[in-house]
Amino acid sequence: MRRLLLFSALLALIFTSFVASADGDDDDDDETNFMGIDMEGVGEVSQFFFIFTLSIVAWKPTFKWLRLKGPELFNREPREFKRMLGGVNRKYHTIHNWAGFLAALLGTIHGYFLEWHWTLWAGVAAMWMLVISGGVLQWKWPPKEIRKGARLLHMQRLLSVAVIILLLVG
Repeated sequence: MRRLLLFSALLALIFTSFVASADGDDDDDDETNFMGIDMEGVGEVSQFFFIFTLSIVAWKPTFKWLRLKGPELFNREPREFKRMLGGVNRKYHTIHNWAGFLAALLGTIHGYFLEWHWTLWAGVAAMWMLVISGGVLQWKWPPKEIRKGARLLHMQRLLSVAVIILLLVG
């Protein structure tokens, strides 16, 4: 699954770099390429992954609603439906974690090659804080107190809003 996700991300990166370089836009003369990959395209892929990562804002209440209303809505046995929904939720969170990591990684690469303003770097640093705290939630080895602090940090909507604002302002 991980290999498939990484391979898909690489294909998306390559595809968008070709699309971005073939759009015929000649008024941007300071295009930055690295090994034939357009760094503007990398930023677009990063933006796609970041938007998908933020889709958890809609998924979480939908998941809770489906746990309550789903069995009768889809005419399924409650226990079987909740087990199936739990599997979908675990897969969604796995994809959410990888998409967040790829968004932060590709955003950092994009910023490095385009020499960003400090506000964009502050947004990416906040994004990395979210990624690292989300990763700590998945690992079982940190002590419970560390995971609790990481959960509090990761669940802060204010930090996500700050990332969005800093990236839009920059």
